[in-house]
Amino acid sequence: MKSKQDFPRHPQPRTPASPLRRQLLAASALGVASGRLFAQEFPSRPIVLTVPFAAGGTADVTARRLAEVLAKVLNVSVVVDNKPSAGAFVATSHVARATKDGHTLLFSTNNALALNPFIYRNLPYKPQDLTPVSLVSRQAFALNASVHAPFSTLTEFVRWAKSQSNGVQMGTTGIGTTTHILGEWIAQEVGFKLDIVPYKGVSQSTIDLIAGRIPIQMDGIASAAKLHRAGKSRVIAAMGEARAGLPDGVPNFRDGGYPELVAYADFGVLAPTGTPDAIVQRLHRAVAAAVNQPDFRDGLAANGETAVASASPVDYGERIARERARWERIVKPMNLQLD
Repeated sequence: MKSKQDFPRHPQPRTPASPLRRQLLAASALGVASGRLFAQEFPSRPIVLTVPFAAGGTADVTARRLAEVLAKVLNVSVVVDNKPSAGAFVATSHVARATKDGHTLLFSTNNALALNPFIYRNLPYKPQDLTPVSLVSRQAFALNASVHAPFSTLTEFVRWAKSQSNGVQMGTTGIGTTTHILGEWIAQEVGFKLDIVPYKGVSQSTIDLIAGRIPIQMDGIASAAKLHRAGKSRVIAAMGEARAGLPDGVPNFRDGGYPELVAYADFGVLAPTGTPDAIVQRLHRAVAAAVNQPDFRDGLAANGETAVASASPVDYGERIARERARWERIVKPMNLQLD
């Protein structure tokens, strides 16, 4: 007698896939194959790196440095396109609506996705319209003062600012921008009245700061420290946690008794949502390779900016989510809602 194991085993009949399931499976396979094909052919023309700030500012300088190195990594021209506007609306909306093929990218700070949703009632784009590629760099913000102002230290500034009943004029890159929110935050923490003076870009407010037409402005530590060392302006305090890039004798707000006042500009690259994942991954590898080049890192470090590439697009997305939660806690008590 044959054992049970000796009898032939017949496969169980399989239920035929429905026409809809077959279509979905085919579409999925085609999508994966198409994404790989797009990635192999990418880039097929020059890449445009859209910057929501005016030429000459910190973001523009960093974007142009990145474009130069990225062009060598990808072996294609990378062009910087400045589209300055309040809230970074014009550049962000432009990229959100761009063709989803990786050739039009956004180089922006974290305000577009992490800050704007808590300030503007009617954003012309949705945060989910953009997909993270990689962080590029970060630098602390700084409170920069005119050399003509009647103060030269943080202690002197606090005393003077509190005495200004009509408010302290501060140059920012526009109502609702990160520099505006930082000014409001500093004014609340220190205890003085703020009078915002909006400009189209940091370079324009710097002209008036140097001339003494405004007493203070918000700026990135990279450009603020450069002006400080040249004797054209004076850094009162920085918003970083470390002393990297700070001129001698200049404190962080944390050192000066305001531990909550910590803020960085995180510069990163984003693509229109819907860009094939294979292309997003290719872009991430290229950006990471560019950021990790010694010349790029050293060039940024010389001005107090730290080059940082994300481990992956997902890692960068999680960083933006953490920043969004942090800024929500800071901004909501301000009751600042703009149209």
